Amino acid sequence: MKKINVFLIVTSVLFSFSMQLLAQDGGRSRGGRKFDREDFFSKRNAFIEAAVELTAEEVAVFIPMDNDLMQKKFELGRECNRIERELRDKKDKTDDECNRLLKCREELKEKRSQLDREYQEKFKKVLSAEKMLKYERADRDFYESYFRDR
Repeated sequence: MKKINVFLIVTSVLFSFSMQLLAQDGGRSRGGRKFDREDFFSKRNAFIEAAVELTAEEVAVFIPMDNDLMQKKFELGRECNRIERELRDKKDKTDDECNRLLKCREELKEKRSQLDREYQEKFKKVLSAEKMLKYERADRDFYESYFRDR
């Protein structure tokens, strides 16, 4: 009888421990997969390089500038993302808190717009107008396909 009790206790402990491990998502979010920034950038860069038909010289100059733009946009959005996460988890949101997020988003749009204008001038020094249009289209197409597949 004692052996059965010990066996049941050990089995229960092991089972509950394994269930806890399975329940954890390992830092993954939405859809069970963690966002891999390096994978994203490498796929995006390859997609843009092919879609825009960039030369080796253009790739060497344009891709690092484009990655820099993306990184700056990401950093600009951090504060709004933090506020949004706080509000998402909060049950009783005040109007002031919601307005703070709306204001942050509005300012973010303005800052990103300014950044886009600044980098468009830099890009024009490397790419022709036709390739700039191809780039804009390729960028939209990549985002649609990448996030649809996720």
